[in-house]
Amino acid sequence: MMNQIDGFSLSPMHIELTVSHFVTFHYFEYPHKFIFKGERHDFWELLYVDKGVVFAGTEKERHQLRQGQIIFHKPNEFHSVECNGIISPCLVVISFVSTSESMKYFENKVLRITQRTKSLMSIILNEAKKCFATDLSDPYYTKLEKRSSSPFGSEQLIKNYFEAFLLELIIQNSRNEKDQTILNTTQVNDRRFRFEFANAYLQAHLADSLSLSDICSHCSMSKSLAQQLFKHETGTSVMQWYARLRIERAKQLIREGKGNMTTIAYQLGYSSIHAFSKQFSSLEGKSPKEYAQSITSLVNKDLELL
Repeated sequence: MMNQIDGFSLSPMHIELTVSHFVTFHYFEYPHKFIFKGERHDFWELLYVDKGVVFAGTEKERHQLRQGQIIFHKPNEFHSVECNGIISPCLVVISFVSTSESMKYFENKVLRITQRTKSLMSIILNEAKKCFATDLSDPYYTKLEKRSSSPFGSEQLIKNYFEAFLLELIIQNSRNEKDQTILNTTQVNDRRFRFEFANAYLQAHLADSLSLSDICSHCSMSKSLAQQLFKHETGTSVMQWYARLRIERAKQLIREGKGNMTTIAYQLGYSSIHAFSKQFSSLEGKSPKEYAQSITSLVNKDLELL
């Protein structure tokens, strides 16, 4: 093996981790009461919660995953998914093949991704959309079909970005494990109780257009403490979470056919159908009407498979 060129020594690069194949890329929204009873397969699969909350189960454990958290299932590990019955979560699922020893780091762990790794995830999904003609929101496909007009280097970019994503996850979470200060049980329970109390208040007043001052006054906490609690528990601010809860309720009403868009908007305290549609589109990336159409399409797909 050559170790010099023109008198210069060549520095071999140690490769910690490689991915040889991709099986699926998915980005989709599960119905709020969805239950996937489980499967196992001979390749890795990651589940990342982009929005909402889900329960990820294995034969040994059941984990609650919140927004910004990720879990990996090793080859042949049984795994299932269950929604919490309140929020329709948006999930990223990527399955792939890797035999690298470093992948053992991901076994039996729930990790939180950083802004850096979240950016890499977005790049990976965008490249996958450009590279593959397959509808990544379809949970039933079994083969990635490459576009005839796939951009130059797109597959290699996906591979490189994804390997960087995995390496960054290991580096950042290993650092956090080393540096993290563990709160005592009393502190954790108190923080959790405060969040649950505030969240229950929001859930009970989705039609009241609450302000941050209203919420903090009722829950007897400062604005800074409220923001800190909600950021830790949900990954977003108080008002962003409140907006999300209202839109999730709107989506539930749409799925259940309980009123037209105008009726739903006023049921949830929006000043106008325009204000409702604007916030819905901002959070969902589609209008209420487009969302209703997508639900109808998915239901029809399910019926075809029965």
